Amino acid sequence: MNHSKFNITEIFANKPKIIKDETVFEPTFMPENLVHRDDEISIVANHFKSIVSKSAKISGKQVIIQGPVGIGKTVVAKHFGLTLEKHCLSTSDENIAKILYFHMNCRRQRSWYLILTSILRQLVPAFPVRGFSVDELLTFLAHIITERNQGLLICLDEIDYLLSESKGLDVLYSLIRHHEGIDHGKKAHISLICVTRNPHFQSLLDPALLSSLSQCFIVFDPYTIDQLFDILLQRAKQGLYESTYSKEVIKTMASLAINSGDARYAIELLWRSAKVAEQENSSTINFEHIRKAQVSVFPINQSIIMDLPLQLKRVLLALATLLHSKKHRAYVTSNELWEKYNEICKKSHDRPRKHTQFWNYLQQLTKQGLIELEVQNRHKNGKSAGRTTLIGISDLPVGELLFLLKKN
Repeated sequence: MNHSKFNITEIFANKPKIIKDETVFEPTFMPENLVHRDDEISIVANHFKSIVSKSAKISGKQVIIQGPVGIGKTVVAKHFGLTLEKHCLSTSDENIAKILYFHMNCRRQRSWYLILTSILRQLVPAFPVRGFSVDELLTFLAHIITERNQGLLICLDEIDYLLSESKGLDVLYSLIRHHEGIDHGKKAHISLICVTRNPHFQSLLDPALLSSLSQCFIVFDPYTIDQLFDILLQRAKQGLYESTYSKEVIKTMASLAINSGDARYAIELLWRSAKVAEQENSSTINFEHIRKAQVSVFPINQSIIMDLPLQLKRVLLALATLLHSKKHRAYVTSNELWEKYNEICKKSHDRPRKHTQFWNYLQQLTKQGLIELEVQNRHKNGKSAGRTTLIGISDLPVGELLFLLKKN
């Protein structure tokens, strides 16, 4: 019998030499001090200042926060919302409204029904999870906060997912105008923070919604290399042991992430570099560890892929499969992708969706920045032969994407 020299218990027994606190590098980690977002927090705080006072005659405020992935939109919203809630609930000043903060990830809770049910269950733990329409849930929510004289601040993170519903805009409008027809002697109100990556988000809104939601529109710019350096240095000081990294190593990681200005990518690179160094029994992170870690860092949060609906995953799997097999091509035609999608569905003993729905999936994946569509004019013998759509994958390593999709 062969006895393996590999001893799992030894790995568990070995104390990490570099990583002091691994939670510092998780996407959900909330630093006490947000680096380089003071201006944006100040704008949000000043906009919502009036909802804190019970004497103010307001019905709620709205903010739109827009910008690409990994530039602090979510962390700013959470930091402000939780700070506001703590301030309102801990004070003895009777003129301060009692405001609760709810952070809802619309990518994971993909419908208004799930969003509203989740909020109601937190307000009333015994609230039933089934049996009501969205309109009824809105009525219940308005009634509960009116009876309690309660204020709510709700962050709808990645709100685009809710607006893809047929009634998405109508429900959003009802949420904003919930105060109409209720007891105006009460100070209950619902305020919203809408977070989106879509640079054309405002074009999705009808004039009535645009008028309400455009009270405050904040565009977050990507971080600069110096800002990424400061963010990484803050995480390194909190999550790594002293003297296990150098400023030169941190600068290198910041320079590798500067193309996107994505702090999530930079932080994951720091964490993976530390893991590689520990695996090699090194006492410090060096440039070779960074190079090795860089290969394994996915350039976006993998949960974005894992949380996709099944049919969108199959379209993306079909595209990744084609591009991986055609390494000399950056794009495939829509016909090629349609055929591969059908093939994958049939292998899974599932019915392929209709062609119109397939195009809807492509639009959804494009909005999320996962694929690129390019329409080209075709010519034959000097004459126009119609147009064709070419489809590619946006800045994602196809091999790693294929592995991730097959795993899920």
